[in-house]
Amino acid sequence: DSPKITKRVYLDVEFGKNEKGRLVIGLYGDIMPKTAENFEKLCASNSYAGTNFYRVISDTTIQGGAIGDPSGKTGKSSFDDGKSFEPDNFNIKHSKSGILSMVKGIGGVDSRFFINTQEDAGWADDRYAAFGIVEEGMYLVKQIEKVPVSPPKNSPVNEVKILASG
Repeated sequence: DSPKITKRVYLDVEFGKNEKGRLVIGLYGDIMPKTAENFEKLCASNSYAGTNFYRVISDTTIQGGAIGDPSGKTGKSSFDDGKSFEPDNFNIKHSKSGILSMVKGIGGVDSRFFINTQEDAGWADDRYAAFGIVEEGMYLVKQIEKVPVSPPKNSPVNEVKILASG
């Protein structure tokens, strides 16, 4: 059974020559209240607008949302002037493609997230806090994961931009 979706948010993305579309994401606020609230607030305030998907690992994950740092090394949460925080728990397993998780850095999580593109990403269980799922637009995620990247960081050669969020 999938956790209950308590809120929905969106990310409008643009990449390639004319690829544009919307990702609609359902958040698991009952199980992950603080983590889901952080993402929901960042989306609602359009804080993700202008950020990029900075790492793409084909058949594994696409990573984005580094507010204030295009390199993806840091981000800013919606709490306490952008400070990172510890996620609620690690109870949701990465058992299907489209699962949304926070990237964990030093001191916890912030604005950076990744979308799992594998059916089974057990490597992420108990390490990364899953808190939502892509409900609409998985075809865009699958297109993004195929964009050309430059090693060693797997950064997209051409920008994969978040135009707006809400």
